[in-house]
Amino acid sequence: MIQETGTRKVAEQFYRDVKLDLDYRLHEYIGNRLRAESPYAVWSEEDGVSRKRLPGNQYSWVVDPLDGSVNFSRGIPFHCISVALCWGTDPKLGVVYDFGRNELFSGSVGTGLWLNGRPVGVSTVAKKEDAILCTGFPVATDFSTTAVTRFVEDVQDYKKVRLLGAAALSLAYVAAGRADVYREKDIAFWDVAAGLALVKAGGGRSRVETTGVEERFDVTASNLFL
Repeated sequence: MIQETGTRKVAEQFYRDVKLDLDYRLHEYIGNRLRAESPYAVWSEEDGVSRKRLPGNQYSWVVDPLDGSVNFSRGIPFHCISVALCWGTDPKLGVVYDFGRNELFSGSVGTGLWLNGRPVGVSTVAKKEDAILCTGFPVATDFSTTAVTRFVEDVQDYKKVRLLGAAALSLAYVAAGRADVYREKDIAFWDVAAGLALVKAGGGRSRVETTGVEERFDVTASNLFL
């Protein structure tokens, strides 16, 4: 578990986001380990990687060293480390580590999904009115009255809506059956790559659509019934 003094120190402040010293420390540590033990290129959020720059016909690692930086900075317990192995832009293997709860979600497409070594999978909820939706408001979100009204219309049929503030963890929860659907607009590929692999590994499905804005995508993932 990450408990070192100074990990919540803010390195950079943005309009709706922060970068902590821990973001950069994990970026360096994870990147060095992957490069030392794997022949594949490493693409990290802290490098500013975009989906368009990812190789199209080879494997590479896509890393979000700390998903949920704002949560971690304020002691809100929804944050994680996210690592995906992708063939081009197709996630094949994912690892999401919730170090606050010591929960490790790991899986590979076609092989299976595990939570701390125990097999898990997507839920069997089949109706929107019974389903829990995980979603969020990325930094690029349009908060105009029209956009927020449209958001409410899109989610109002679900049983419950949860905004955890960590896309990778939200997807891990869908993969493990804790939630049923994940939807988020204008989200970055590094935020969702590992989680998308987990959902597929757990028996679910996903859809990633371009938005016309570099690095931003509309993402939906769910069990097979929704």
